[in-house]
Amino acid sequence: MTARLPVPAARAAAAAVLEAAGLAAPQAESVARRLVEGDLLGHRTHGLAQLPTYLERIGDGRIATAGRIEVLHDGGAHFSWHTPRLPGAWVMEQLVAQALERSAAHAVVTATLANCTHIGALQAYLEDIGRRGLLALLMVTDPGVASVAPPGGADAVTTSNPIAACIPTGGDPVLIDQSTTLASNGAIAQHAAAGRRLPGRWLLDGQGVPTDDPAVMQATPPGTLLPVGGENFGYKGFACGLLVEAFALALSGFGHDLPRVRGAQGVFLQIMAPAGFGGGADAFLRATDALVAQCHASRRIDPDRAVRLPGERALQSKREQQRHGLLCDSGLLATLDGWAARLGSARRFTAT
Repeated sequence: MTARLPVPAARAAAAAVLEAAGLAAPQAESVARRLVEGDLLGHRTHGLAQLPTYLERIGDGRIATAGRIEVLHDGGAHFSWHTPRLPGAWVMEQLVAQALERSAAHAVVTATLANCTHIGALQAYLEDIGRRGLLALLMVTDPGVASVAPPGGADAVTTSNPIAACIPTGGDPVLIDQSTTLASNGAIAQHAAAGRRLPGRWLLDGQGVPTDDPAVMQATPPGTLLPVGGENFGYKGFACGLLVEAFALALSGFGHDLPRVRGAQGVFLQIMAPAGFGGGADAFLRATDALVAQCHASRRIDPDRAVRLPGERALQSKREQQRHGLLCDSGLLATLDGWAARLGSARRFTAT
């Protein structure tokens, strides 16, 4: 069953329970804001569904509630930060704000971040950047998670390694956010919890045989996620995943040469101002508007299904939920109310 929760109430309840768990108010507000934004954009595995995991990790110390952001390098147009496992969304909001501030003076700003905790849905950070007329590229991964095997291998080395980007246009920005695997770890776990087979053979079992059974991920030896490209062309998706490894981990100083500890991430962010390139900002927008128009003008395969570009469904979902309330699983709300009661939070996740 599902229920509707007013968006401001969802943010407030999430922030309150995070603060009750031990986060400082600004940290709690940042994390709540990005989790709810993930839900608004339709990323159910990376919205409030993450909150129980976050609360557990605050309780056992895997998410730090205190510490400072260490500046490893600062060259003006590029900078690099490291944290002692501070709340990911809180640090990411500061990283993005710093990059945006510097973009006024630099056509390209590049930033890396090491050892923050889970930042949530990547797309949740990109809409504002795109609406400012800026391009952005964002890569994030956790070196402590291994769920993807290299081509020809049966043992996992990397994970779903998402890549995200925003492309400004004269209207809504194009918002790209995708794993380099056929499905994310969270999506596979949801199918497994529900006892459902996958829609296709998106996994390899522990012997490297393609399967649609999510239970293989918990077998001995465990199965692995197939990269984008699937059974025949997965080497292409794995290659894209290696980009994330290089940019988000090796470049940030948080690579596979370090001990694997799950729950911390490396981040690569680059923001580009079209005004500093080619024919300038206006020419760039003319080009992206023309591209979007040509895509929408493509003949429909199914007359009842519109041609769709990345981010359009997410922004439609956000607008609908802003009007009618955040769509939440009733069981999840009950779980979150249980956490709020145990932690002594005055607010509850009460659906309307």
